[in-house]
Amino acid sequence: MNVNSSPKWDPSTASAPARRLAFTLIELLVVIAIIAILASMLLPALAKSKLKAQQITCVSNMKQLGLSWIMYANDFDDRMVPNWIVDRRAWIDGILGNVSALPGATNINAIRAGLLYPYNPNTDIYQCPSAKTSPATLRGMRQVRHYSLQGRMGGADAADATRYGVNDTTWVLGATYPQYKKTSQVKYPSPAEAMTFLDESVETLDDGYFAVNAAAQINGWQNSPTARHIKSGVFGFADGHAENWRWVALNRDQVLNATVTQHGADTTVDLRRVQRAVFRQ
Repeated sequence: MNVNSSPKWDPSTASAPARRLAFTLIELLVVIAIIAILASMLLPALAKSKLKAQQITCVSNMKQLGLSWIMYANDFDDRMVPNWIVDRRAWIDGILGNVSALPGATNINAIRAGLLYPYNPNTDIYQCPSAKTSPATLRGMRQVRHYSLQGRMGGADAADATRYGVNDTTWVLGATYPQYKKTSQVKYPSPAEAMTFLDESVETLDDGYFAVNAAAQINGWQNSPTARHIKSGVFGFADGHAENWRWVALNRDQVLNATVTQHGADTTVDLRRVQRAVFRQ
């Protein structure tokens, strides 16, 4: 045996050089493109699901306020909680609770001092989870309340003004449609159709009293409901249920005393629907 001779190389036993595992630039770009496509498909669906969840929460808030409203009447011989403007003896403190300007816009005590608050001591049910905007005068500050009570439900009349020294609000609907004082008086429309609480436009939201025009300005809005819930609004009714209304033409939060064509599309059909939930001709 020649000790200086080298063994023959056998390719079957040789180890292959290690391969470097990595994406090529093209493969990486393809992966990024696929992720972008999937995101573009999923994000709108996720955003819509979020809005739907917020809408459900808003309906729940409205129902809880409605049940509190009914419990108050049960405790006070069927009398509705007062819906008096600029007065502390109401469902919210009307002196502190005007949310159209500071300090009322951020004053949570106006809710806690309200006559309805003891029936559900939770300030969150007074806020719409979808309400991310506010009037320009508030510079982006979120209002502590987004819901109002329809003015005919417990609003003040001349007798209340004389007896209690409150503001007479019969001017809103006139003598043809008097203010309700007891839940048993709600007949036209029926309790299942008669609006109580609603999610109001941030542009008209102020004292907690939602005013709906009748005779003199029947073709125009006074206060307006919101359209923030995917072009729909949330309402409570005198029987305690709450529901979401899909608008035909209303597609934005309107300003105070808006005409039916002020923001483009003719909102007459939506106005008539709201009016029919307040009075019947």
